[in-house]
Amino acid sequence: MKRKYYYAGFVTLMFLGIFLVLTQVGYSDGDDAWFFHYTNSMGFFPYLAWRYETWVGRMTGEALVYLTFHLGLPFWRVVNALMLVLLPVGILRLARKAGRVPEGRIQSREKRLTWSVRGGFLQWQERMSVMVCETAGQAVTGPEELMALAATASGYLWMAAATLGYAAIWVNGSVFYTWTFTCGVWALMPAADLVFTGGTDGRNYFYAIPCAVIASMSIEQMGAVLLVFEALAILFCFLRDRRVNLPLLIQTFLILAAFMVLFAAPGNQLRVASEITTWMPEYETLTSGRHLFITAQWLLSSFANENKLFCCGIWVVGSILLLQSERRSPADLAAAGLAAVFAVAALLPFAGITVLSDMGMQITDITARVEQVPAPEDLTGANVAALIWWGMALVFTLFFLWRVPGRKVTLILAYLAGIASEAIMFFSPTMYASGARVYYLTDLLYLFVILALSFGLRERRVRYGVYVGMIVAGLVHFVIQIPAFAGHIG
Repeated sequence: MKRKYYYAGFVTLMFLGIFLVLTQVGYSDGDDAWFFHYTNSMGFFPYLAWRYETWVGRMTGEALVYLTFHLGLPFWRVVNALMLVLLPVGILRLARKAGRVPEGRIQSREKRLTWSVRGGFLQWQERMSVMVCETAGQAVTGPEELMALAATASGYLWMAAATLGYAAIWVNGSVFYTWTFTCGVWALMPAADLVFTGGTDGRNYFYAIPCAVIASMSIEQMGAVLLVFEALAILFCFLRDRRVNLPLLIQTFLILAAFMVLFAAPGNQLRVASEITTWMPEYETLTSGRHLFITAQWLLSSFANENKLFCCGIWVVGSILLLQSERRSPADLAAAGLAAVFAVAALLPFAGITVLSDMGMQITDITARVEQVPAPEDLTGANVAALIWWGMALVFTLFFLWRVPGRKVTLILAYLAGIASEAIMFFSPTMYASGARVYYLTDLLYLFVILALSFGLRERRVRYGVYVGMIVAGLVHFVIQIPAFAGHIG
């Protein structure tokens, strides 16, 4: 009982702290002023019809924006604070479901799970879910639970100031990104229960299905992640159990239907044409090679600069898992060593050394139109080296996660989803303008990967060390970025 009170008290303090920060935030002069004007001068359904026909198919996101700007800043501050609390709580909960115990060292013999997909591709034998371990008498203690939640919340501070500012503090940006991503996380709970623990409470679908529709009809990235993960969950459960969970199937079909409605909007083409003129006039005339180049350059630059702490977290926690394994091999030691090299190189910009993080993009103001996109011939030798280095880092991380004990296929999929959620901007002329917000989903996915890996650590003191390290890293990163954060508040 005390454990529940401590947890509720900590969550309440999180909410109050975030709400206090949000009281210093007002409407911006740009998009917020635009949304305020039109949502307060049109009826609800006429507004949605107008947006669907002339601009975008994100109907649930637009509905939430209408409600938010109609009810004003007090409403937004309360709901946004709640969403900014529910998001890390949901990510932590998913990570606990997905976390596996390597080498089957906690469960008793009579309680072992022996899951496998026919054909032997996924062997779950003696790799029990962390959640199942808790029901077997290995429950996470109250202090550790609070430390894990604090570490998860510190993930906000790992983000670049622009990413957090545009996706969580900017009024209309927070509605489209934080609110809908929070819905997406909670929509995945029943699927995660079915995959990792073998069953779920049917009542969970009463919140999961509405959340799924909201998330999949708001931001295309989140809708794609939801659709792929739920489809894979259905396939996995069918191969394992030889039956399909009907509520999950219904939820997945609703996501697909919402996604189709989003992409069928007649305003989508008008929006793209307008954004080409506003943000990237060269978009339509780019050759395929040039288009691939600027996408790869932009994506790799984001990992080298905005997402680097999350990559470091994966490398550090994964290396600890490799080193704790009783079956570690010379290849495992080599993988941990390479991870350490990549992590140190990723942190060099904090010391003012940017040779491995400067991709030659030379676009510093994302609010300005890009008249001329970067070209390969403009790169220096150092720029090319940086591109190659981070390309190798991303490929290495894929094999690194497969090497980590437990064969964490779900985590590999989440890692690839983080890359795909940025690569999809190949199809958008707002790649540079929207970049800061686009990184948000990648950061959240990688935070999930880090936490799920941490639950595989056998010793409690090592897990404590990881959580303390995450909190300290977040605080240090926040202090470094105070001037940038100040620019997004007030």
